[in-house]
Amino acid sequence: MLVSLMRLLFVNYEFPPVGGGAAYASLASARELVAMGHRVDFLTAATGRGKSDEEIDGVRVLRVRCHRRSVHDIGLLGAVSFVAFAAPRLRALARSNRYDAIHYYFGLPTGLLSLLPGAHRELPYIVSLRGSDVPGYTPHLRLYHRLMMPFTRRIWRRAHRVIANSQDLRRLAAASLPGLRIEVILNGAAPAPLAAESPVRRGARILTVSRLIERKGLDTLIKALARSPDRTLSLDIAGEGPQGPALHQLATACAVADRVRFHGFVDRAQLATLYAEADVFALVSRAESCSMAMLEAMAAGLPVIATKVGGNVELIQPQVNGLLVESEDVAALENALSSLAADSALRRRFGLANRELVAQRHGWRSVAQRYESVFREIVRTSAGLADARPGILQQRGIDP
Repeated sequence: MLVSLMRLLFVNYEFPPVGGGAAYASLASARELVAMGHRVDFLTAATGRGKSDEEIDGVRVLRVRCHRRSVHDIGLLGAVSFVAFAAPRLRALARSNRYDAIHYYFGLPTGLLSLLPGAHRELPYIVSLRGSDVPGYTPHLRLYHRLMMPFTRRIWRRAHRVIANSQDLRRLAAASLPGLRIEVILNGAAPAPLAAESPVRRGARILTVSRLIERKGLDTLIKALARSPDRTLSLDIAGEGPQGPALHQLATACAVADRVRFHGFVDRAQLATLYAEADVFALVSRAESCSMAMLEAMAAGLPVIATKVGGNVELIQPQVNGLLVESEDVAALENALSSLAADSALRRRFGLANRELVAQRHGWRSVAQRYESVFREIVRTSAGLADARPGILQQRGIDP
C-alpha cells in the first residue's frame, strides 16, 4: 500500500529563533515533509518575535503562551507553563483534525502531553530525544530526571517509536529502559553557497556557535587559544548564556581578550556571514548529541575540530574532514588549532569533504525521508488494525 498524503502534528516547546538546535531541526523537517506533499501543523510556544499563529512555507504554526528564562533556557516554570497552555490546544487540534500521528520533540517536557487526557491520546506518536531530556546527559538535571523517571519510561514505552539523534544518545537512553527499540536519525543541514577564497591574512579565524553554558566547554577553547604561540589566531563566539560573564573574565585573565569576539545572539543572516568569514569551526563540548551548528558549519565548507563525545564522532572522521580531540585536553586542542591554522590546503580539503558529506547524507530532505518512513509505518499499522473498515483507508489517502 502507498501513502499519498499524511496529516502530521509536530509539538515542540522550542521554535526559531528561540531554543537550540532542536528548534531549527523540527522546523526544517516539517518544511521538507510539506514539500513532499504532506500536511504538517506545528504546535509550539509563543515568543516575543512571534506571538500569533501563522503559516511558514506551508507549515501551519500554532502558538500558545510560555514563560522562559531566556532565549536558550526555558527553566522549570517555562516547561510547566508550556505543558499547561499547550494541553487544551492539543486536545482541540486532535478533535478537529484527522491527524495520522503526532511527533513530540523532547521526551520532557513536551512528551508529558502524551500522557494527559484528551482526543490526542488516541493518536500514535513518536518521540525525538535531543539530549537534555535523556537521563545522564546533563549532570545538573540528575535529580530532576530521577523524579521524572516513571513519566519518562511511560512516555517512551507508549511511543510508536523513540528516536535519538546520535548513536551515543541512543546508548545513554537505552540505559534507562533496556530492551526498548530506539532508532537513530541524525540532524541535517541546508546546503550553503561555496565561500570564496579567504583573503590573504595572517593567522586564522576560529568560530564556535554555542550556548554559553558549562557543558559546551568554551573555557577550554579560550585556554587553548591562550596557550598557542601563534598570536595571529582569533576566536569568534556566537551565542549567549549564563556563563557569558565568566568567559569574558577568563579571556581577560588569559590575556586574549583582544582576540576573542563575543557576538552574543546572532540571527540566521549574521550566522551565515560568520560561517563564510571563518577558517575553522570548533565544537569542544563536554557532552553533545548531534550538533546543528557543526552540521551547518560543515555545509558551509568549514573544517572542524571537535571533541570525542556524542554525535561528533559519527560526523567527523579524523584526517578526512576534521580533527578530534579528547574533552578537557587543552594541549591537544591547541595543537589541533595550530595545525589547521598553519595549513590552508588541509583546511580546504577538510572543508570540501564536509560539504560533500552533508550534501550526500545529511541534507534535510534525507532526514525528512527517514521520518516519513517511520510515519508511513504508523499509518500502515493503523490501517492493518482497521482493515475491516476499508472506507478509513481512502479517507487517510492510502492505496490498498
